[in-house]
Amino acid sequence: MGTLTSLGEDLFVVDGPTVRDLGIPFDTRMSIARLGDGAIWISSPVATSYAILAAITALGPVRYLVSPTPRHYWRLARWHTLFPRAELWSSPITPVTLKDGDLPLTGLLGDPLPEAWTPDLEHVVLGDVLLRESVFYHAPSRTLLVEDVIQVHEPLPGHPVSNAVFRLGGLMAPDGGVSRDIRLTFFDRRAAREAVRKILDWPFQTVVLAHGPIVTRQAKAFVARAFDWLL
Repeated sequence: MGTLTSLGEDLFVVDGPTVRDLGIPFDTRMSIARLGDGAIWISSPVATSYAILAAITALGPVRYLVSPTPRHYWRLARWHTLFPRAELWSSPITPVTLKDGDLPLTGLLGDPLPEAWTPDLEHVVLGDVLLRESVFYHAPSRTLLVEDVIQVHEPLPGHPVSNAVFRLGGLMAPDGGVSRDIRLTFFDRRAAREAVRKILDWPFQTVVLAHGPIVTRQAKAFVARAFDWLL
């Protein structure tokens, strides 16, 4: 398990265990923001230790549990048990949403965001019918939070099939990018380009990937390169 790591003003990350999706191993990471009113907002929560749970609750009351992408919906269930009073927010439910039963969602991510989240957080929705991911910008720390739409994977010793999938999908380190299957879900290319341009207008200096490294150098160039096929 990872540790609670500060990335700047009121933003933290925790690396979780490796999980499998369609048999392929993926690293996991959650992002934790302390909002202006002191509430704790958690994106894509992961399994972690009691010590880290204690450190998170010491930051403030956990009030929001968020799944910004369809493939992370299932992660909300265990944390809903831990924090039953926290609001649950999800990206729109689609045929590729990964879930085991329904949860008592407070709402679906769209425009506008809940007032309590602003001005700390802004978001842009990327994708159409199948994958609609909210890419968040955390203003106090000038950090971009990306879940599935951009990934970077290091070669996995002993996993030739997974490495082949990552390589063919255009996700292998050092550059990674937007996988070819996710690109196919961007049916409205004009709307997608407008969304990416809005993302690139944000003054972020760091990019947190759920599946990949934390990018702290040339962050905007990294994101622009990931979307050069679209722009």
